Amino acid sequence: MMPRVKSARPPHPLLAASLGAALALGLAGPALAAASVKDIPTPAKPAKAYHFELITKSNASPYWLAVKEGADAAAAKWGVHVAFEAPASGLNLPAQIAMVNNAVTAGVDGIVLAAQNPKALLKPVQSAMAHHVPVITVDSGLSPNIADSFLATSNVGAAAALARYTATHLMDHSGEYAIIDFNHTSSTGIARPTGFEQGMKGFASIKRMGPVLYSENSISKGISLASNLLTEYPNLKVIFGANDRSALGPANAVARAHGKTRVVGFDADLGEIPFIHSGVIQASILQSPYDMGYYAVVELLDVIQGKSVPKRIDTPYFLLTPANLGSKAATAAIRQYAPKYQPAS
Repeated sequence: MMPRVKSARPPHPLLAASLGAALALGLAGPALAAASVKDIPTPAKPAKAYHFELITKSNASPYWLAVKEGADAAAAKWGVHVAFEAPASGLNLPAQIAMVNNAVTAGVDGIVLAAQNPKALLKPVQSAMAHHVPVITVDSGLSPNIADSFLATSNVGAAAALARYTATHLMDHSGEYAIIDFNHTSSTGIARPTGFEQGMKGFASIKRMGPVLYSENSISKGISLASNLLTEYPNLKVIFGANDRSALGPANAVARAHGKTRVVGFDADLGEIPFIHSGVIQASILQSPYDMGYYAVVELLDVIQGKSVPKRIDTPYFLLTPANLGSKAATAAIRQYAPKYQPAS
């Protein structure tokens, strides 16, 4: 399994080797016709200090702060300014829409957006582009993809790979699992359970128990949902948490119950690392949030400079497990989320 990069110092030297290894293992799943970060050209020195706006789903997750850190690094390298703005909650859609509209009114030179809802943000982005404000989406895009470019993990492909790993390595091709998602409205909230279900289709003796549940990005709600699952389905082998908060809740519930159920998930809140050490979390797909922020700024500069940019760019991912947690590749992947992370000696 394998990682990604770190940038502005510029991209981490492990990127090429680790991405190649991930592809060789069938763990990196680029969508058809998508480019990769290595295909992004280096922009020319900007003609002026442009002002960009980074608008993520919320300001409450380490994941989005990692996107910000990448954007800040690119801004420092290229002499531009990136203002960061996000709702306190990933469920406050009106606030995010207002932020995009206000950025256009303020006359920013470009917007980097992680859309809370792929349909609801269409009109604000159309307005931005009508005012000649380029828009790059990251992590969670629009439907249809009208932005100048979209940088993200192949969420369906990554979740399907995680499911196959889970079925083969953790479930021995049989048994019960459940899904706790974070919402059913964002593109990632839709894609990850879809991909996980697709990956499980090849295993006739594996069954999902109950409907997909939603933590609403609340660890405490995730604990409650998972505790109910453990009571209702005592033979449950695995809970899939579709993001960091949705994995942390079940991990806490399993640890408190001293149960045999195991958790797999997406992303790397540092609070998850002890659960990976202990084996409660057996696998997590780590994305490239730092790179998403970094290369989104680079893409904005390319658009402004009149270059053709790919409509879709797949960022690499890494499958973190207790077995590879201490590896250099895992450390590089975790540092996408927490640049100062140091593995335990």
